[in-house]
Order: sequence, then structure tokens, then C-alpha cells
Amino acid sequence: MLRVFDMQHRLASGKAAYPPSDIGYHRCMESEDPSWEDLQVLLAAVANGSLSGAAHALDLGQSTASRRLARLERRLGAPLLDRTPDGIRPTDLAERLIPHAELIAEHMDHIHRVVTGEHGDVSGRVRLALPDGLASTWLAPRLGSLLEAHPKLELDLLMGTAVVDLVRREADLALRFVAPNHPELLVRRLARLPLRAFVAPSLADVPVRALRFIQLLDPAAAYPETQWIQRHAPKAPTLRVSNWNALFALVRAGLGAAVLTPLIAEPAGLVPVPAVPKVGFRDLLLVYHPALRAVPRIAAVRDWLGATHGARRSSHGRSTEERTSRSSLRCGTTGR
Repeated sequence: MLRVFDMQHRLASGKAAYPPSDIGYHRCMESEDPSWEDLQVLLAAVANGSLSGAAHALDLGQSTASRRLARLERRLGAPLLDRTPDGIRPTDLAERLIPHAELIAEHMDHIHRVVTGEHGDVSGRVRLALPDGLASTWLAPRLGSLLEAHPKLELDLLMGTAVVDLVRREADLALRFVAPNHPELLVRRLARLPLRAFVAPSLADVPVRALRFIQLLDPAAAYPETQWIQRHAPKAPTLRVSNWNALFALVRAGLGAAVLTPLIAEPAGLVPVPAVPKVGFRDLLLVYHPALRAVPRIAAVRDWLGATHGARRSSHGRSTEERTSRSSLRCGTTGR
């Protein structure tokens, strides 16, 4: 199963990307602790957007699912789901509870594997965050091999330029062009990618000084693309967009040039501008939380991403996987 999310839209509409991980227990709960079967209903309802969807996913009757959710709310002393015209939304308490329930789900999954011996089975949901341009040009043509290898895998693609919080478990894995600042996270460098100026084929012979440049909105001043454009473009960019796919469309339409890596520019049908000064590079990084390193479905997607890109070696001749507080990764940028 494959699900795709537009993270820019979720953030603009005020919807949480995924809930935070800290939880303060409610004071007015029943003496009995919440049960796992009740927590399953909450997780399934949020994942499927409705109680009926939760009931279907868990192979329960809808009345049974409703009773279990009501029992959980009674034990916690507070509602967990708000009903809106667009469907259900988790309350603040539910958002704090869900990451812990997901950890219980991970442990229950491990227990099941120990009992049944299904250690090699890869199944369940993995949330992968990545820039939309990387998803449409590089990932999409290759994704079939992962889904064919693991038919029980459920993959959610969280696409956009916003940086998801992996510590708060808004995603399980993230492909980024910039190393995170949080010391808990692990980083694997997949490749060091050159940057070049790209245009539509119709503009291939236009001198770089005559080109209009197109950028993402609010690029960080430290980005090598921004610094290069400031030095070599005749004027400041007059076109800015909020996502990579819009940028590709404008460049393909012949409205200007953009500084990109060939990894995403060439599949988008763009060609390099000849005889231009060197731009710089970006590191393509895979970022994840150490607590998820041994989870079979997370490991399967992580290893597939590394193998699919060839798991290129770092400048020191080895793959990079270390805590960011000890990392010497250079990305040429300070954002995503």
C-alpha cells in the first residue's frame, strides 16, 4: 500500500504533520490502565480517518470499535477524537498519546515475531518524508521494486519542503539535503551531488548572464545555489515558488533557469547550461531515529534507499551513519 501526503497543504491548513511524542497523563482517569485493544482502535481511527475505517482495518464491527474508543476515553477521562466536517481529528491528549501507542505497537509486533518466528517478515506502515521534487523525479520510477519485494509494506510519502520532526515521530525516515541539528538522530549519507544551472532544452544556447533564475521561496542565505545566483546572475530572481515541482514546470516552460542537482533535473527533462562557473554540491542524506533502526519494516526501506542510490561512499571512503552531534557532514546548506 502506498499513500502520499502534501505536507505543505497540511501545515497551511493547520493540521499537524504527525503528533508529538511527549505525554502528560490525564489526572481524571479510571483506575484501570488503557488496554492495547482499545489503543489499537485509536491508532486505526487516526490512520484511516474514521471509526468505520478503523473497524474495517481491525476486522471489527463498527459498534465494537465505538465501544472500545469510548472505554479508552472513559479510562483517560477526556475525549480523544473531535468530529469535524472533514472527518475526525485527534485531540491534544490524543496527539500526545499516539506516539506512545505506536511504540507499544512496535513492541507487540516484536512479541508476535518472537512467538511465531516471523523475524524476516516486512509488514506495516513506514512514513518517509522527502522533498516533492525528489519524489516525482527520482523515487517514483524506482519505487515499484520496493513494493514488489515487500507486498505487506504500507508506505506513506510525506512530500514537501517543510522539515518534519523525526524526534517527535512525525515520520520514520527522511530524505534531506541538509543534516539535522538534533543530536539524537542518525544520518546516512547516500551521495554527494553536484549542483549546476539547468534550463529547458530551448534555452540551452542562451548565455547565463541573459537568463532569469527561478528559486524556492525564502531560500536560506547559506545555500550554495543562492550564493552562486547572487554572484553570477544579472539581477535578483523574479520568480519564486513554494515547491520543487512548480519550479520544474516553470523551467520546462522556458521561463528561466534554476540551480539543481542532475539527480532531479535530468529526469525532469532539463539540460545543463554550458560553460558556467562551478556551483557547489549537496549531500543527499537519509535521517532516522536510533530507536527505529532495528524495526524490520524501517530497516527494509532504509536499506532499499541506500541500495537503490548505490550507497555511494563518503569523501572518507566509507558510508556515513553517526549521531549528528559527532558528525562532520558538510551539506553546503543549513536548511532542508
